[in-house]
Parts: sequence; structure tokens; C-alpha cells
Amino acid sequence: MWVFNLKALVCGFAGLSGFFISLKFSDSRELAVIVATVSAMLFDLFLRFTNDEVENPSINPEAGGHIWFAPIWAVGIIFLIIAGLAYFNVF
Repeated sequence: MWVFNLKALVCGFAGLSGFFISLKFSDSRELAVIVATVSAMLFDLFLRFTNDEVENPSINPEAGGHIWFAPIWAVGIIFLIIAGLAYFNVF
């Protein structure tokens, strides 16, 4: 995975923190992935919409974290779908 900017690393750290906190309280790895993804997405959205320097914060790379040239919340939706399907044993 190619990280586009420093804010993506900060969001990734927030996601990893959510992952390990979730693993501490539950034994479900799928649930921990869901918590980590939601943590990273929410932190990214917080960074985006508190940034007053850019005009369109929802998709601007300078407003929040980007990986693979896509916003973290957009990639996070894909991870949420995959982890949710695994959590509910659809696979």
C-alpha cells in the first residue's frame, strides 16, 4: 500500500490503535478490523473538515489522508464491506 501523505500515516496510527484496543476487549479479529477501519475513517473525516486551508476538503489530497491516490474513507468503505462479510461468515 502506497501512502500519499503524512496525514494518512496519522490516520493509520489511529486505526491501529483502534485495532489493538478492540482486540483487548474482544477476541474477534474481524470486529477489530471493522473498528480499526472506522477509527481511521472518522479521524480522516475529522482532519478534512477541520482544515480551513482548502476549498473542497472531501476529495482534496491536502485536506486529509490519501492512499493509492484515494481518500482513506473511500478505501475504508471497501475494507468495511470485506470485513463485515467475513464477520458474518458470508465467505
